Amino acid sequence: MNPEDLDSLAEYTSPVVRDDDVVIAISRPDLETNSYLSQLYSFSAERPVRISHGWHDSAPLLAGEWAGYLSARRGEPAQLCVGPSLEAAHRITDQHLGVNEFALDGRAGRALYVARVGERGRYGEDPDIPAAEEAPRRITASAYLSNGIGYTRDRPARAFLVDLVDPGLGRSGIEGSGVVPDSTRLATPDSDVHDPQFSPSGALTSVIADVTPDPGSPSLATTVWLLGMDAPRPIDLPRMSVKLHRWIDDETLLLVASDLTDHELDFVAQMPGLFLHSLSSGTTRRLTDPETVAVAQIPPVAITASAHSGTVDSVVAVVETDGAARVVRVPLDAEAVPATALDFVTDPVTVVTGFTVDGRDVVCTAVTATKPSVLVRTPLHGRSGSVVLQEHPAPTASVLPTVLKVEGEGGTITGWLATPAGDGPFPVVLNIHGGPFAQHTHGWFDETQVLTSAGFAVVYANPRGSGGRTRTWGRAVQGNMAEPAMADVLAVLDHALAHHSALDPTRLGVQGGSYGGFLTAMITAHDHRFRAAIVERGYLSPDSFVGTSDIGRYFTEEYTTRDRAAIDRQSPLAHAGDVRTPTLVMHSELDHRCPLEQAQQYYAALQRAGVPTELLIFPGENHELSRSGQPRHRRQRFEAILEWWQRHLAADRPEPAVDEPAETGAASIASAGAGAASSVDAGAASAESTPLPGGTLGADAIDEIDSLVSSESTGTAPQPSADR
Repeated sequence: MNPEDLDSLAEYTSPVVRDDDVVIAISRPDLETNSYLSQLYSFSAERPVRISHGWHDSAPLLAGEWAGYLSARRGEPAQLCVGPSLEAAHRITDQHLGVNEFALDGRAGRALYVARVGERGRYGEDPDIPAAEEAPRRITASAYLSNGIGYTRDRPARAFLVDLVDPGLGRSGIEGSGVVPDSTRLATPDSDVHDPQFSPSGALTSVIADVTPDPGSPSLATTVWLLGMDAPRPIDLPRMSVKLHRWIDDETLLLVASDLTDHELDFVAQMPGLFLHSLSSGTTRRLTDPETVAVAQIPPVAITASAHSGTVDSVVAVVETDGAARVVRVPLDAEAVPATALDFVTDPVTVVTGFTVDGRDVVCTAVTATKPSVLVRTPLHGRSGSVVLQEHPAPTASVLPTVLKVEGEGGTITGWLATPAGDGPFPVVLNIHGGPFAQHTHGWFDETQVLTSAGFAVVYANPRGSGGRTRTWGRAVQGNMAEPAMADVLAVLDHALAHHSALDPTRLGVQGGSYGGFLTAMITAHDHRFRAAIVERGYLSPDSFVGTSDIGRYFTEEYTTRDRAAIDRQSPLAHAGDVRTPTLVMHSELDHRCPLEQAQQYYAALQRAGVPTELLIFPGENHELSRSGQPRHRRQRFEAILEWWQRHLAADRPEPAVDEPAETGAASIASAGAGAASSVDAGAASAESTPLPGGTLGADAIDEIDSLVSSESTGTAPQPSADR
């Protein structure tokens, strides 16, 4: 894959099932218009058909006699379209800042949606007041920024209700009339609301919001609020952070939530679980184990015992396992069921991105090892008989990574090695994911494919601190963010170099984004064998991060603690003087997760230390540049990465000069600050390598995959900082 192949990619999302077909949204970057095109497609036994024709249509939803989706015209925010079918849906909103999400009441014919509402005189509402002339913002809350949005307190997310019944002979709802049905703004909590829902009867309307308004100190506690009355009413739940909620009936709530029992900022490696709450009794029961099972933030579905039964007996959800995201079926009467007892529906290497239930089957959108997007139908009981309904091919022949299982001090580390076609020797790039509580997966990854197509081998791993395992594994870097993870990624790299003769150990590079940028910077401060490095959107200065990041008020203190010596020991900025590796610092101008000042400070520190360094800033982009940034910027990012590696890892370039023998890896951190943990001998790892089968979903292939990936270890849902 080359950088210009970006617009050959497509992402499948939001599957819904109708009588004779499956509908999904297909989104793809378009380099010519520098935007994303997305439409709804119907897949039946005959052939796929495009059924919507907007610039960016997404999030299809069916409810009784109504169907809806979000549709954005080019350069405009999304609005809600609803009708008797997806094909007949028409625009029913005209929100200045667009509609974020919605729910439909199929019985009464209503829509509940969430939209941001700007203060008067802001965000272009008055064309005579440009952004630079807006009034100053007076801030008293601790949380007032959000990556990808910007300021939030002066454009809160609010809930609206709109009647879908045809208004009669007026112009409302007629295409081209410019008139839409009236929406009623509901009384909501002061904080942002999200995840609007109706109960099955339509009697209850609800959203998720903060438990209490921000008093100037941060809290991650949220709850479900009932709307539609004079004042919103919170449901009395245990202290938790609610991610998603669905009504099973008017008395029973199904929640995806993280436990905050210890304290309201206890987010590190929290394993979101399934919870059942009874309104009548006020009791809440956790269905999944808090140590070994984490439920992904994909809406769960409650299902009945049989096609003829009206009694809900189980829940279908997605959990993230080591290198995958898998559909599972959990009994409704379960209590803290561990990962080893989960009823997995999908295989251990496919990464499920969305699903719906169709009778006794589950229909999934997913990523496989060789395909960027697939649509699959799988029986709920047993994986044999899976059928690929549609797949989107990679733009070029894909490199199939080899799975590495490496024994480290903290346990078995899962890693991968992807090598270009040919005999080598190949230069090697160690690629480190963000988070830290996120993970690399078995799924097709554009970064790996671009690097291998350009002749670079790629090593990547899920070290301690990553998701996909247990909470204990995830918390291994709390208070010591670098040493355990550094030891693990270097152990996987050393194993790959020792066991694969096609790799050139004299031409090594290391790169990573977000937390991966942090770990890259810490590695190059203590291990000088790398010819070059790329530090992208990095967490580089814990001190300033506290006051500038949208998650700074809790991320730094929870991960690095408040201890001065501990913070310095875990600060890449404090160690910049020890770096000798030529470093490309890449960052986005509007990144509110890891703000631009993190890169600027680190770049200046490298310059002062005499390190060859360059700073590459992408205008108008935020922390999500590599995944959802402007297509041209994504292409230019790839081009900059390849140019840097081609410049520094060429076969005829000398190895980096080292002024004096340097300790390598995690061992050298022990002397970098007071109270450092004991060193880990990264070179003492043992391992075995396993080729990964190529994306086939038939029963025979699944049996083979099960034998290769023997550990059914549990998964994790993304944290606010998660970044691959």
